[in-house]
Amino acid sequence: MYSNIVTKYLDSLSIQYTLLRHPAVVTTEQSHEIVVVDNCCSCKSLYVKDKKSPRTFLVVLPFDKRADMRGLASYVGTQKFEFVTEEQLFEDLGVHRGSVSPFAFLNEKCNTIPLLIDRTLWESSRIKFHPCDNTATVVLSTADFKRFLQAINKQVIVVE
Repeated sequence: MYSNIVTKYLDSLSIQYTLLRHPAVVTTEQSHEIVVVDNCCSCKSLYVKDKKSPRTFLVVLPFDKRADMRGLASYVGTQKFEFVTEEQLFEDLGVHRGSVSPFAFLNEKCNTIPLLIDRTLWESSRIKFHPCDNTATVVLSTADFKRFLQAINKQVIVVE
């Protein structure tokens, strides 16, 4: 269901992509091993909140990079991030753990959640994400991914 929403939206923007179907993957390591695409960055998406306020953020990192919650939080002027609850994740982005990706912004009601993305990914040539369904992967150029973000008017913060 979610993959259809994502692919229809990408089609409406004339964005070229490849949709790969595969067995369900739960971890980024599984995804990296099962969904092998040459010259393409594998990512992990983390939905986090400011530990001292209700502000939330979607963080996208290379699949094998450790998330420095204090370092990432410093990009938005706060002390530390923590993971949101499963309930808040579903309420805000309409997805469950294991299916989070920037494509979940299509479910966002108020467009207030910034995207923090690692510079390595931002400067790569191709990138892949779940279309909010862990039995599929969308592969697209990073330039087209940036077009997607621009189309949804998403605030992007590039992090090291």
